Amino acid sequence: MKYLLIIFLQLSLISCSLGTSFKLNEIKSFKGALIPELSKDPILIEKISIDLIKREIEKESLNLPLNLLNYSPESYKVGSGDVLFIYVYGETERLSAALARGAAINPVFEKIVRDDGTIFYPNAGILQVSGKTVEEIRLILTNALSKVLNNPQIDVSVTEFKSQKIIVSGNFRSSGSIPVTSVPVTLTEVIANANPFGDNGQRPLGDLTSVKFTRDGYTYDIDYEYLARKSQIQNYIYLKDGDVIHLPDNSENQVHVIGEASNPISINLTRETIPLSLALGKAKGLNQSTARGKDVYILRPKDIEGKPRIFKSDMSSPTGYLLAGEFNLQSKDIVFIGTAGVTSWSRFINQVIPFTDFINSAENTDLIKN
Repeated sequence: MKYLLIIFLQLSLISCSLGTSFKLNEIKSFKGALIPELSKDPILIEKISIDLIKREIEKESLNLPLNLLNYSPESYKVGSGDVLFIYVYGETERLSAALARGAAINPVFEKIVRDDGTIFYPNAGILQVSGKTVEEIRLILTNALSKVLNNPQIDVSVTEFKSQKIIVSGNFRSSGSIPVTSVPVTLTEVIANANPFGDNGQRPLGDLTSVKFTRDGYTYDIDYEYLARKSQIQNYIYLKDGDVIHLPDNSENQVHVIGEASNPISINLTRETIPLSLALGKAKGLNQSTARGKDVYILRPKDIEGKPRIFKSDMSSPTGYLLAGEFNLQSKDIVFIGTAGVTSWSRFINQVIPFTDFINSAENTDLIKN
């Protein structure tokens, strides 16, 4: 990742020195001479075509790791802090009647699970209930009370869920912890309840294209905005205890157009993706005096697989413009427009160096782990 800037410099040098669009074997030899490390794993330049656009759309549809999709909620397991309501038919009525007569009996049928995972119940003693379902607890109580009651009929339920939590943080209107209950909850429900939108309900408060989903020590980068527009699969991603959903701010949710644009610009992304053609339009197109339309490059510091990529677009033909309308840019993409003829080295440096910190920061972000 840290070599992207140097590759950018190479692209400029080759473009300027050759005066024509460069070939892959030229890039490989130049790259190997300047950066030996990259010769082992070169970053190939991919020409934007209809087939490439189709492949990218298919990749986007597979943006979610399978272990998130394959998780199925289990029956709720009781933990420390949960409150259980235990009802023993016949016995409960007897205690209640005795209390009504003024007997010194306290029929407390709600039991808080202690820190060690146990509860105490009269005639059953101390019972270990942590990590067990209510049905398993019911059977334990039935076996214990069978020693003093004839065929006890018992019902157990959880009245307060306090042992398990999902954390929601970042730029939501309502962040904090959400208790895990016996009713499964999905990613869609959690995000909707936390409300990621501003007062007008339109513009998101954070970057929905890069929702951070942390589970079991791994952080996944999920383009929730894309999922919400293109599929319903997010409705089947169930959350569990310990999951963290973080909505980062929009400060880095940008694409950058540099080089020989009429108006080099950084574009803030909102809810919608932006095609290459629109980004170039916002930059007021290519500089007709200095730009080389055949040499428009898109540097992607990290794709959905965590790898850097370089794309090339030929904007000197109508076909190139049509394809640019279908090629969607991602957050943090850099569009570099090459020059016609020889370019001043200092001019190029002044255009590219401000993005060094940006590329380095992209390198330091967590990779998607499966």
